[in-house]
Amino acid sequence: MGRFKPNRAGYAALMGSAQVQSLIDAKAEAVKAAADEGMSEGGYESEGHEVKDFQGKLARGRVVRTKTDQARYSEAKHKTLSKALGAARG
Repeated sequence: MGRFKPNRAGYAALMGSAQVQSLIDAKAEAVKAAADEGMSEGGYESEGHEVKDFQGKLARGRVVRTKTDQARYSEAKHKTLSKALGAARG
């Protein structure tokens, strides 16, 4: 067995592939949907979170973040976005 030598170009190509990007999109949308659902426990339908693209050093990714004051309050008091991260595992 030799030493592991990382291949940055290969990693960037893999992470930028359509299959991986679609998987990342699906997971980000699942987290957003779970966070929005957790925020609307009182019967109100509210879309307080958004999925934003970002470009890292090696690959593109997605960030789910709050976009309204109500969502920020819900995260501070009830951790709706933090709890929704489990939705990406399923």
